[in-house]
Amino acid sequence: MDLLMALLRQAVAAWASDLYLLPKPSGYEVIMRTSAGLEVLRTVPQAEGQRWLNFLKYQAGMNVSEHRRVQLGAVVLEGLATPLRLSTVADHAGLETLVVRFLHGVPPLDAGSRPVVERLLGLASRRGLIALSGPTGSGKTTLLYQVARELSATQMVMTIEDPVEIVEPQFLQLQVNPEAEMSYAALLKAALRHRPDVLLIGEVRDFETAQQACEAAISGHLVLTTVHARTADLVPLRLQALGVAPSLVAAALTAAGAVRLVQAPAPHPVVTIAVFDRGAAS
Repeated sequence: MDLLMALLRQAVAAWASDLYLLPKPSGYEVIMRTSAGLEVLRTVPQAEGQRWLNFLKYQAGMNVSEHRRVQLGAVVLEGLATPLRLSTVADHAGLETLVVRFLHGVPPLDAGSRPVVERLLGLASRRGLIALSGPTGSGKTTLLYQVARELSATQMVMTIEDPVEIVEPQFLQLQVNPEAEMSYAALLKAALRHRPDVLLIGEVRDFETAQQACEAAISGHLVLTTVHARTADLVPLRLQALGVAPSLVAAALTAAGAVRLVQAPAPHPVVTIAVFDRGAAS
């Protein structure tokens, strides 16, 4: 497994978000996702790719004999300090695929991220709902964690995620578990009884979660979350499309931001922010 470990270390050094093992006619392609996009690292024979899959699944306590159904796992490999989250499922031909997510943690503020975080912290003082949108891998969750970490010095921060990707000891972190009937909405309802100052919701993607997030925002909490929307200006319409009344969206939403990563001079987030007049008609 020396080559596999070398590729994993290469991905960690590149601050990759994901590593894919995908079956192709020529074998398994190893593809790395970084802020710069996708990069094919190499192709290995199908038998070797399957051995790598089985090794990682075994290390993560997953069912090695199951190759078709969805499986999730997590592991910290010896010689690789970054925790990994694994997801496997078969493709249309019955060949197993694997995605490795690298859980790097929250990077410290630097010259690129500090101005964005400070702008969001200024908006956070108004409470209400702050929602970020942007493509996969643009750094939305990392940015929210950087904001929440700054706030946690004086306030109680609670997160609700599916799954928890960044372990932050300063936060109270809850994880969605559908088998235990612990959905985003159910956990959000329970979380409010713990009287947090700041709620970080991994993603608002259904009516019940959107409704409760907005209700929490108008009750004095600061709610940080991500929403699928093309631009910051479209976030209110997205929340309304999920079924939340326009009047509630207008009362809850403080600001929205569209996040993208810029590569030069070093990778850093750029956020286009729309600030809303809470209480105005949407």
